[in-house]
Amino acid sequence: MTPRLIIAATLSALALPAVAAPNETPYALSAAHDDFEAQLARLAQRRDEIGAAAGTAATLMAAHNAAQERLVLPLLGRAETSASGAAGADLPDRAHLEAELLQLHDGDVDLVTALVELYALAEETAEPEVARLAERMIWHQTGDVEVLYPAALLVEAALRARASEAQAVSGN
Repeated sequence: MTPRLIIAATLSALALPAVAAPNETPYALSAAHDDFEAQLARLAQRRDEIGAAAGTAATLMAAHNAAQERLVLPLLGRAETSASGAAGADLPDRAHLEAELLQLHDGDVDLVTALVELYALAEETAEPEVARLAERMIWHQTGDVEVLYPAALLVEAALRARASEAQAVSGN
């Protein structure tokens, strides 16, 4: 990429949160999902063990990403609203959110297992680029569990607290 293109892409990405509607998935996260899914789909076209392993991972990842983008990632899209002190509206039930996060965690385990299998095959067949891709995807999934899911719970809690404060002040 040329420096001019890199700068333009960065400025565009940074401008998106300002114009994106609340409750939308942050661009950086949806772009990473799209990129990983596309790379796995390309690998899945191969007619060998790597293609089969990539196909399994691609199927798991597509379903998992869709579930994340339905519930967790839109909450993270409201982080700026939460940080600014605004109250939350249309929040998911906390128990439902926690149950969904447990299901997502189970999906992460299945997906990481498939990605570890892809990684192992790539190492076994001396395909370092495929191994590196699988490794990056594993890091991403680990980050979801360690960072994104707790962050979604924090955003939800902050928005709910602001809504409760606003109700108390208005006397409702």
